[in-house]
Amino acid sequence: MREKFIIDINKKNVHYGDFVLKVRDLFSRKQESLSKQDDKFFSKYWQVYAWSAIIGFVNDKREKDAQLPHQSSFQFQMISNGSETIANGLMLMAIGKVQGNTSDDILDSRKLLTIISEYAEGGAKHILELRQTPGYESKFNYIDDYFFEIVNREAI
Repeated sequence: MREKFIIDINKKNVHYGDFVLKVRDLFSRKQESLSKQDDKFFSKYWQVYAWSAIIGFVNDKREKDAQLPHQSSFQFQMISNGSETIANGLMLMAIGKVQGNTSDDILDSRKLLTIISEYAEGGAKHILELRQTPGYESKFNYIDDYFFEIVNREAI
């Protein structure tokens, strides 16, 4: 059953909303220009999507029933290939949020990907709101900001 679930979730495309799109454009360089030196922290679109989702999960920021009109150019497999640890972490966080009584309810790959995307949307919105706070307009413009966000995070 585990293998079937992994195969199923990995072949599905990731969907996301406008907040994730804005954050992606702010912090991720275009995937085709990996050799270009710029000030963008992320070099792959899946990385900024996963980061937004993690921010959403950590801060309990979910955009429930969010519009997710954008379909990514990547399947969940790209996250698994890039970092199996991150992919597994996202799946486990989503499983923890599923409302279901049976294993089929809990391991519904589309439902789990929707939950991850709702948290990515909430996390991206949180990031954008943070950047609108006086004194934080340039938050995450510098590499150190990402490390300070982790180091200064309070334990839940």
